[in-house]
Amino acid sequence: MADQTLSPALRQTAEQYLGRPLEAQEEQQLLLLQQNIQSQQPALSGAVQQARQQAQRTISLGQSRATSSVRDLLEAIQQSSSKALQVQEAEEQAILKLLEGSQSLAELRPSALQPGMAGLRPGSQLALSQIAEHLSNLARQEVEKCFQQSFGPLIQQLQTLAERLDAGQAGADGQAASSSEPPSPAVDAPSPPAAATEAVQTSDGVHADPGPASMQ
Repeated sequence: MADQTLSPALRQTAEQYLGRPLEAQEEQQLLLLQQNIQSQQPALSGAVQQARQQAQRTISLGQSRATSSVRDLLEAIQQSSSKALQVQEAEEQAILKLLEGSQSLAELRPSALQPGMAGLRPGSQLALSQIAEHLSNLARQEVEKCFQQSFGPLIQQLQTLAERLDAGQAGADGQAASSSEPPSPAVDAPSPPAAATEAVQTSDGVHADPGPASMQ
């Protein structure tokens, strides 16, 4: 029910705005305005309440749809993950079967494994080839290690013996070459001067030293 008297707050606001007290006619107009506003308040309150309820229903509906979408997405992810795990497990079993069925390293080569890898994905085929290559490298390293442990010392001894034999043969060849060289010719001693060594032969066959030369 609308008030029959003007609200003090409304009167004070109007008088402050006009700067003077309200007249009777002005007060009556403000009272009519106040009653009109008060009569519309229930309708406005109902509209606000209705809008609030509508907003709440919309929010609830949106939350339900979002929850349902998230649930469906999680279920799809779970199914996809389960399927991927099943495929991976099946491929792992196939790889193990191929490895167990191989009788030699030659059968682990990619060319020999091609028939058995027909049902595998490219990633699994690559993994199987890498496994085969790794096993081949490990086997080769193990063979080399065993060979070095078993025959390494013997090979070292044989190499040392061969080096000694080569050194002895080289020494014998050097001695033989030095003994086969021809001797160098003797150097003739210089002969003494003829005037100092020539003997004067006498008539009786006795050599005599020449006397001093006669001065002419």
